Amino acid sequence: MRILFTVGMFLWASFSYAQLSLTPSRIFASGINVRAEVTPAASINDTARLGYSRFNVQGIIPIRGGAGVKFHNFNLRKIDVEINQMFLAINAGYRMPNFSFDKNDQGIYTVSAAITGIHASLRDKIWVYAVGLGVSETEDLFSFSKARPYGVGGAVRVRIAGLRTQWFYGGAVVFEPGRITPIPIGGINARIAKNTRLTLILPLQASIAQKVSKQTWLEAGIAAGGFNAGYLTPNLNPNAIRLAYRQGKASFTVNYSPIKPVQLSFEAGMTGLRTLKTMRAGDVLEKFTINSSPFMAVSCYFNLSKSVLDSRGFGSIL
Repeated sequence: MRILFTVGMFLWASFSYAQLSLTPSRIFASGINVRAEVTPAASINDTARLGYSRFNVQGIIPIRGGAGVKFHNFNLRKIDVEINQMFLAINAGYRMPNFSFDKNDQGIYTVSAAITGIHASLRDKIWVYAVGLGVSETEDLFSFSKARPYGVGGAVRVRIAGLRTQWFYGGAVVFEPGRITPIPIGGINARIAKNTRLTLILPLQASIAQKVSKQTWLEAGIAAGGFNAGYLTPNLNPNAIRLAYRQGKASFTVNYSPIKPVQLSFEAGMTGLRTLKTMRAGDVLEKFTINSSPFMAVSCYFNLSKSVLDSRGFGSIL
């Protein structure tokens, strides 16, 4: 999880920069990330198959920041520096599930916005928080009267043990139509060798990253994911339903930065533990188990301004 390494760099850069201007928003650059992902068709049962593709554009904008020096009872030994920074992430995406038994497959449009922020101080008071809201529907359902929003909110407490290690714990709540799911979060981000970092985010993600040159670094990991979206098709159900798709994936990623403002990423791996449910009002109508399948993804991130750090770690795709 890039955000945790960014937290450590944020503290170092902010406390150094605060001596000059006390404007941490100038530390971060706005950015745009474009990503495309394809998963070939795999068997649902003896006769049916499902493929999946996705395209997403995300913009990340630092929107508010501030820093200040506090003196506790005018005691110089208890001086503290507090820094706050907020980011707005806006997402627009398109998903295309391809059912072998349905020649009228419908694309799913997704629009979401999320606020991510960090509050940090020299006295080990570091919080990362996020709240977001979005809609994910087919074209016929993509309207104010028919769309059903989903969202997420949560906070994580971070403990910094130098720039090598950050511990964190907290929780989140995921809201989907007909369901609210609390998720405890805990983990560690640590440098385990020169140019090698390990990130564990329980229960959702684990990864290890290795920097091989100034322009290139590699990452291998496992993660859980999925989506919940409105859908219309008579082959699954005669009326509007929701598709709840879940998967786990193991992946290997090559990241390359040909010039400082641009990062290219090439990702490939396997998906597994795949399920697809059709639901209405929170009730499961049908449940399918999908065979494992390889996947491939490419993405490109652009920094839009010159700053000490980029904002990638503070974006979120809902």
